[in-house]
Amino acid sequence: MRLKRTKGVIMAGLLASSGAALACADVGCEPVWSLFGGAQACNNRVVITPGNDSRVNLLALLRDSAGLGLIGPVQGGGDYLKLEYDEDNFGHSFLDWGMITRHWVPQIDPATYVPPVGTCDIYGSASPGFVAALGANRALSEAERGTLTQAREKLVARCSDTALPKVLPSVTVTSAPAKAFLGYLAASDDFYGERYGEAAGGYTALVGAPDPWVAETARYMIARAELGAALAHSVDEYGSFNGLKGVDKSAALRASAALADYLKTYPAGRYAASARGLERRAMWLSADFARLGERYESELASAPREGAPLIDIINEVDGKFLSTSDNPDPLGGGLMMLAAADLMRMRVSDPGDPYDLGQGDTTIDAATLAGQQARFARAPQLYAFVLANHAFYVAKDYARVLQLIPDDARQPSFTPLAFSRQVLRGQALAAKGDPNEAGFWLELLGGAKDLWQRPTVELGLAMNWERHGKLADVFAPGSPITDRMIREILIAHSAGPALLRSAALDAARPQHERDAALFTLLYKQLSRGDYAGFGSNLGLVRGDAPVEGLMTFANGEPIALGLFTKGRTAQAGFACPALSATAAALAANPRDIHARMCLGEFWRLGGFDQYTELDKAPPRPQLGGVANAFPGTPLPRGTIYAAIIADPRSVADDRAYALYRAVMCYGPSGYNSCGGADVPLTQRKAWHDRLKRDFPKSPWAQKLKYYW
Repeated sequence: MRLKRTKGVIMAGLLASSGAALACADVGCEPVWSLFGGAQACNNRVVITPGNDSRVNLLALLRDSAGLGLIGPVQGGGDYLKLEYDEDNFGHSFLDWGMITRHWVPQIDPATYVPPVGTCDIYGSASPGFVAALGANRALSEAERGTLTQAREKLVARCSDTALPKVLPSVTVTSAPAKAFLGYLAASDDFYGERYGEAAGGYTALVGAPDPWVAETARYMIARAELGAALAHSVDEYGSFNGLKGVDKSAALRASAALADYLKTYPAGRYAASARGLERRAMWLSADFARLGERYESELASAPREGAPLIDIINEVDGKFLSTSDNPDPLGGGLMMLAAADLMRMRVSDPGDPYDLGQGDTTIDAATLAGQQARFARAPQLYAFVLANHAFYVAKDYARVLQLIPDDARQPSFTPLAFSRQVLRGQALAAKGDPNEAGFWLELLGGAKDLWQRPTVELGLAMNWERHGKLADVFAPGSPITDRMIREILIAHSAGPALLRSAALDAARPQHERDAALFTLLYKQLSRGDYAGFGSNLGLVRGDAPVEGLMTFANGEPIALGLFTKGRTAQAGFACPALSATAAALAANPRDIHARMCLGEFWRLGGFDQYTELDKAPPRPQLGGVANAFPGTPLPRGTIYAAIIADPRSVADDRAYALYRAVMCYGPSGYNSCGGADVPLTQRKAWHDRLKRDFPKSPWAQKLKYYW
C-alpha cells in the first residue's frame, strides 16, 4: 500500500501542469577561488560561464534582456542572500541555484508542511469545485444535489481505502443534468483509480453534457486521462520515473490533440492556463522536442522577470529540454536556450577542483558555432560572447577572445551579459600575461555595482597582484580589495610575517580580519620555529580574545585567538608552564627537550591535531596558491615525539611520555592524528614494548594497554 501511494505521488507530479521540482543547494561545497568557469562544479558565478548550472545562465540571460541584474537592478541595491550552512564558503563571490530560488520562492515551514499522500488527496481537493457546480445548476433538485455530493464523498474515501464498499452501483438519479454529473463521477472514479482508458471514454461521452461545467471539465479531463495512460508504464512500483522510454507515445499524442481541442473550444476557459502547461507536458512525453523548444522560447519571452513563475519555467525548460539525455537536439531551442545549450557543451575539466563534475559528453566545435550565426543575427553581442567562451575554454585562443570582446570596462553599470563579456576579456588578459590586466580590473570596478559583481572583479585584481608580488597593495590603506574572504584567504596562505603583523595592527580594519591576521602570524611562527617572533607578537592578543571558536576564517565566526594566551598547556601527570614560557625556552634553545614536549601538549590540548587550514595552500592557479611569503615548514607533533625518543639527552620522564604519546597518536582508530609521515605498525609496537620494558613503573607505561 505504501509503495502504491509513492507511485501515486510521482504520477500526480508528472500529471500536474507546473514546472519541475525546485533544486536544492549542494551539500558540502568548497568553491575554487579563481575566475575559471569552465568546469561544472557545486557552485556558480555571477558571470555567465560554461560551468554554471544552466538554470543560472538562463536566468541571467532572461534578466539581461530586461536590463536587470541577476536578482536586482544593475545599479545595485538589495542585500546579499543569506547563506545556508553548506554555503558558508561562498562569501559574496559565489552562488547557487538554491540561493536564487530562496530569493523568490517562499520557503515551506517544516513545522506546518504536510506532504501530499497521493492522487487521492488531489481527488479530495477538487470536491469544492464539484459541489459549487451542483449548486449552480438550477435544474437539479435538492435531493439530487445531496445524493451526488454524498456519492462524491464516498468515492474520495474509497480512493484511499478500497476495502470500503463500492459506491456508484447504488446511486440513482433521474434528471438529465444529474445523470451527466453521475457520469462525471464514474469517469473520475476510473481516472483516480488509474483506469485511464475507461476514464477517457467516460469523459468523451460527456463533452455534449447539458451542464456547462460538466461539459468543459470533461473535455479537459480527456487530456488528463490520456496523459495518465501515457505515463502508466513509466513509473515503477517504487515511484521512480523511468524516463521517456517507458512512455506510451500514442497516448501522449492523443493527449496533445485533446488539449488542442479543449483550447480551441474554450480559449479562455477555467482550465486554459493548466491546459497550456499540459500541452508542454504532452510534447515532452511524445518526444516532440522541436515543438517543445518553440513553445519554451515563447514561454520564456512572456515569462515575468522575477518571482516563483520565472523559477518554475526555468526549472521546467532545463529539466525537460536542456539537461535531459532524452532530447537529441538541445541546440534546437530559441536564442537564449541556444546560448545556454552551447555553453553547456563547452565544459572542460578542472583538476584543481575536487568538486568538478567532469566535462560534458560532447564538446561543441567551432564549425557548429559558425553555423549558428544566422540564428544569432538579432543578438550579435551574445553570439560574440558564445564564440569567445569557446575560444577561451576549448580552443585556448586568448588573442581571439580579445578580438571578439572589445574593452568596455568604463561603464557606469553592467547587465549580466555585459559584465560577463568584460570579465571574460579580463581572464584572457590574465592568460596572456598582458601588462594592462590590473588596470583593466581597476576600471571595471567602477561599474561593478550589481550583487556579486564587485567581489568578482576584486578576485581578478587580487590574483593579479598576488602573481606579480604586489600583495602589500591588497592591504594598503584605501585598497580597492575590500571583500572579506578574498583578503582573509591571502592572509591565511600568502602573507608573510611583516604583512600579517601590519594587518593585525590596522585599527581601520574589521576585528575579524585583524584576528585572522594575528592568529595566522602566531600559529605559523610557533609551528615553524620562529619562537622569538612568536614571543614578541603574543602581547598583541587582546584580553577578551575567545578561546572557544573556529580556527577557520571562511564563515566569519569568532576566531579562537585566545588559545595562544589562555589555552590549556598541560594535563595531570605532565607539568608544563604557560605557552609564553615554553616559547621563551625554545627561543633560547630550540632543542630544549621538555619545552618541545610542552609545545606538543599545547598543540594536542588546543585541538590542533589534523589542523591544516593554514598549512596547505590552494593549487597554484587559485587565489592564495601563488605567493607564500612565510618562511619555514610546520613541525608535526609526531615528529617531536620521534626526535625526543631518539635523543639520548632526554630524561626518563620526558622519554616515557614521548613514547606514550607517539603510540597514542594512532589510538584508538589506527590512523595518525599527529601529522607528519605515518609510522608503520611495527614501529608503534616497538615503542609500546620499549615503554613497558624501559619504564615499567612509569604511569604512562601502566596506562598504555594497547598499540594501534
